[in-house]
Amino acid sequence: MSLVLFYAPGACSGVTINAIEELGLECDYRRVDIASGEQKTKSYLEVNPFGKVPALVTEGRLTRLS
Repeated sequence: MSLVLFYAPGACSGVTINAIEELGLECDYRRVDIASGEQKTKSYLEVNPFGKVPALVTEGRLTRLS
């Protein structure tokens, strides 16, 4: 299974990170800089058109977490 987690400190990402680690799954973690507005950039909106963080992409598909 291919997992990519887009996360930011203070954005309720911790629970998802803990679950991934507890399950022993491999995941590509990508930090999103909310302070600079990275979640509103065109490249991030291609990942999550809602501009929300965290975002979990599994097998190339977005899974809404918030």
